[in-house]
Amino acid sequence: MDTKITSPVYNDYSDIDKSESLFEKLTMYLYYWPYFIVCVCICLGGAFFYLRSSVPVYTVRAKLLIKSEKNEITRGKGESSSNNSETVIENEIEILKSRSLMQQVVKNLQLWVQYSRVGKLKSEDLYGISPVSFTLIHPAKSFTGQSFEIFIKDEHTFILKQPKSKSFILFAKELKSAFGIWKLDPTENLDSYIGSTIQVTLSHPSNVADGLRGSIDAYLSNDQASIVDLAIKENVPQRGVDVLNNLIAVYNKAAIEDKNTVTASTLRFIDERLSTVSSELNGFEKKVESYKSSRGLTDISADSKVFLENVKDNDGRLNELNVQFQVFDQIQRYVKSNRGTGSAPATIGISDPNLVSLVNKLISLQLEKDKLLATTPELNPVFIPLNKQIASVKRTILENIGSIKRSLSGTRNQLEGFNSKLEASIKQVPGQEREFISIKRQQSIKEELYIYLLQKREEAVVNHASKLNGSRIIEEAYYGAPVTRNTTYTYALSFILGLLIPGGIIFGKDLLNNRITSAKEIENLIHIPILGELVQEKKATPLIVLDGSRNIIAEQFRILRTNLNYTEGKRKDGNVTLLTSGMPGEGKSFVTRNLGAAYAAAGRRSVILELDFRNPSISKYYNLQGEKGISSYLNGEALIEEIIQPSRIHPDLYVISTGYIPKNPSELLEKPEIDVLFDWLSSNFDEILIDTPPVKLVADAMILSRFSNAVLYIMRQSYTYKSDLNYLKQLYQRHKFNNLHVVLNGVSLTGKYGYKGNYNYGYYTKNIHS
Repeated sequence: MDTKITSPVYNDYSDIDKSESLFEKLTMYLYYWPYFIVCVCICLGGAFFYLRSSVPVYTVRAKLLIKSEKNEITRGKGESSSNNSETVIENEIEILKSRSLMQQVVKNLQLWVQYSRVGKLKSEDLYGISPVSFTLIHPAKSFTGQSFEIFIKDEHTFILKQPKSKSFILFAKELKSAFGIWKLDPTENLDSYIGSTIQVTLSHPSNVADGLRGSIDAYLSNDQASIVDLAIKENVPQRGVDVLNNLIAVYNKAAIEDKNTVTASTLRFIDERLSTVSSELNGFEKKVESYKSSRGLTDISADSKVFLENVKDNDGRLNELNVQFQVFDQIQRYVKSNRGTGSAPATIGISDPNLVSLVNKLISLQLEKDKLLATTPELNPVFIPLNKQIASVKRTILENIGSIKRSLSGTRNQLEGFNSKLEASIKQVPGQEREFISIKRQQSIKEELYIYLLQKREEAVVNHASKLNGSRIIEEAYYGAPVTRNTTYTYALSFILGLLIPGGIIFGKDLLNNRITSAKEIENLIHIPILGELVQEKKATPLIVLDGSRNIIAEQFRILRTNLNYTEGKRKDGNVTLLTSGMPGEGKSFVTRNLGAAYAAAGRRSVILELDFRNPSISKYYNLQGEKGISSYLNGEALIEEIIQPSRIHPDLYVISTGYIPKNPSELLEKPEIDVLFDWLSSNFDEILIDTPPVKLVADAMILSRFSNAVLYIMRQSYTYKSDLNYLKQLYQRHKFNNLHVVLNGVSLTGKYGYKGNYNYGYYTKNIHS
C-alpha cells in the first residue's frame, strides 16, 4: 500500500527548563505529604522523649605525675639525674589501663552491682545512695549476670518480684538463686525508699572491667612533662570521681608491689654475690698475710704503689661491667624461659631506664597472667591479647640487651687492654715483689667489688623499706558542669531527619523502580516520538469520547486524533492505523475503541478491526452478536459486507470482530484475502484502526504492519517495564514498523510522578454551558 510519512507532531521535552524538572520532582515528593507529616511528628516526639528522659553527662578528670624515682634502685651512685626524665610514660599509661587494675577497681567499688529506682519514663541510678546493699556469699560456677526487682515494703521486709510469684523476704536473710547464695542488707538510706521499686543488676566483673577500660581516657598532658591526664564520662559524677581516685590508689599500690618484687630479687642476687665475694676476699687476705710472713716483706716500692693505684680504678670499672653482664644473662634466662616462671630478675647496675621499664612491665604482665591462671583455664580466649603483649615485650627486651651488650663489650675490651699495658710496665719490678703485687691486686679487686655490692644492698634495703608512691597526684578527681543538651539543635536535627527518612525512601523507591513513569523518560532513553498522553480513567465506561463530556481524557483523545492526522497526512484512500503494545494490560484495546469513537465524532467514517485473535475484547464492549467475523471471511465462509457490523454508538463507527477463534491465527493473516479486505476497506472508510495482540508475544502485529500508515505503540505508566524500551528501540532502528509512535496511557494526575502541575483541572471542570 502507498504510505506517506511526514514529520510527527508530539510533545517535545528536550527544551524543558531545569526549573520545570525540579518542579516535577517537588510535585512528586509533595504527593506523599502525609508521610512527611507523620514522620516529622514521630521524630519530634522522639526528640521530646529523648530530651526528657536523657540524663546529664559529666566529664570527671584527674592529673597524675609519674615519678622516675620509682626505679632508682637500678641506678648507680654516680649516675646523672637527667635520666629521671627518660621514664617511659607510655608503658605506665598501659599499666594504668590494664585489665588487672580495672578488675581491682571494680571489686573495690562493687561496680558489678548496679542499683536503680524504677520510674515511669526513666530509671534513677542509685550509686552511693542505694537503700540496700547486695552481698554475693557463694557465686555459682557459671555466673554471668542477673537482674531482679524488689519492692521495699518496710524497714524489715522487701518483696522479691518473680515472673509468676512474689515473695516476702526479710533483710539480711540468705537466699539461693541461679547465680548463687546472696543476701540484701538495708543501708542508712532505706527510709527514703520505702514504697519504691528497686532494680538490682548484676554483671560479670570481667565484663564491667572491660567496659571501664574503654571508657577511661589516659594521655600525656604535653611532650615536655611526665604528667598523665585521666578522664572518664559518667552520668553519676561521684562514681567517676571514685573510679579515678581508686584507680590511682590501686596503681600506686601495684607500683609499690612491683618495686618490692624487683627489690627482693635484687637483694637475693646481691646476697648470693656477697657470699661468694666474701669467701674469695678472705682467701686473698690470707694469701697476702702468708706471703708477707714467708718472704719477710713489710711494704712495697713506690713504683708498685703507683701501679696498684692505677689499676685499682680500672679493675673497679671492670667489676661493674661484669656485674651488668651477669644481670643481663639472668634477665635473658628469665625471658627465654617457657612461661617466665621463677624469681623475677634483678636490675642492679642497669643504667638504661627503657630496659628497666620493659623488665618491670614484663614482671607486671606475668603477675597479671599468674592471677588469671589461678581462676581461669589457660586456653581461655582472655589470654590471647595478654600472651601477645608478653611476647612483644620479651622480643623488645632481648633486642635491647643485645644492643647494650655489644656496646659494653667494646668498653670492656678497652679496659682490659689498658690493664695489659699496666701489667707490661710492672715487669721492671723484681720478681718477688711482682708476685706480691699480683696477690695484692686480686685482694683489692675483691674488696672493691665487695664494697660495691654492699652499697647496692643498702640502697635496695632503703628502697624496700620506703613506701613512697611511684607517682604523685597533681589534681584529684573532679568534675565540672554537665554536658548540656542543645534543645534547639536536637529538635532541628529531628525535624530534618523527619524529612530525610520519607524523602530517602521515596528517592530509593524511585531509583529502584523498573517501570516507566513519564513520557520524558521514554524520549530520553530511546528517542522515539510521543504522540500523546492519556490520563488514568477510573470509570468503567467503555467509551468516554461520545458522552459529550469535556473532561481531560476526552480532550486528550481529540488531541491524539489531531496529532495522528498530521502524522499520516492527507490521503485519498483511508488511513490505516495499527495499535499494539509490549504486553497485555497496557490499554491497547481501550485506546483503539475511544480513538475510533473520536474519529467518528469528527465525521470520519471509521472501522475497527478486532485482530487480536488470542484475546478479543472489542466486540464484547459493543455487545456485538453473531459468529461471523474476520476468521470467517479469511476462511471463505463469509463476504466482506457480512462481517462489517455497526457499533450502535455512532452511525459513522463500524466494527469487524474476530469471529470464532482460529487454530492458526498467524497463518490465517498470510492469506491473500487479507489484502483484498484492506483494499476494500481503504476505498470505503476514512479511518481503519487495527487492534493487534502484543508484539513481544506473537508476530501478528508485524505481519499486519505492511498495511499501516502509522503504528501506535501503547505503554502504560507505572506498568510497562523499562526493559521493554530496549525491544522497542530495536523495532524503531530496524524499521519493523512504518511511522512508529508511542502513546503513554494511564498517566496519574495525583502528583505521584510529578504530573499534577501539567494539567489544569479547573479548565475541564467548568460548566460547558458557561
